[in-house]
Amino acid sequence: MDNKTLTSKRRLLAATLGLAALGKAAATEALLRSVYTDVGPFYPVKKPADTDADLTRIAGRPGRAQGEVIEIRGRLLDLRGRALAGAQLEVWQANAAGRYNHPGDSSDLPLDENFQGYSRIQTGADGTYRLLTIKPGNYPAGNYLRAAHLHFDVTGATDRLITQLYFPNTEAVLAADKVFNKDLSLYPKAFRSRLFPRLEAGAAELERGADLYHFDIVLENG
Repeated sequence: MDNKTLTSKRRLLAATLGLAALGKAAATEALLRSVYTDVGPFYPVKKPADTDADLTRIAGRPGRAQGEVIEIRGRLLDLRGRALAGAQLEVWQANAAGRYNHPGDSSDLPLDENFQGYSRIQTGADGTYRLLTIKPGNYPAGNYLRAAHLHFDVTGATDRLITQLYFPNTEAVLAADKVFNKDLSLYPKAFRSRLFPRLEAGAAELERGADLYHFDIVLENG
């Protein structure tokens, strides 16, 4: 592993461990559970060897993924707002051009050999997680565009959830995204907020100048 990649990985680990000291007390009121979505066609057929929380670099390669680096952090909670520790999160997404590293993605959009594209991590003792990644691109799906998104597959002690994260201020693309609207059609309007992260005003700790998003995930049962 090259020194630049090792430094990035160490910074990510240190910041993740530090989240416990910064986390807010869990809410006691009932929360809206996260929206259940399909796994989609691009869940990785073959997992990469490097599956840590820094998707912008691949261990052993000197390059870095193209695109806008973003940081995503949040908590895994139950409906009472209690933190869920030790849960597994799988995350996968398209690259900055909108292409998945998947044999089923036959688009002409370019691949990025330096983009990890998949992560498997666990929540900390206070239910927190943290990712450093690239903001994905929109991509064509027949006669419409799929809005930029990340997939989350969360496995807690007694519950499993597959959900997606979309980005704020993308209303024009979302209005035509048939998958997004199909998923939401099964829920009351209030659940729409469960698919969007909050853009934080504070500075990201892992990447200077990066946008920092907060995205809590709520399981029906822990």
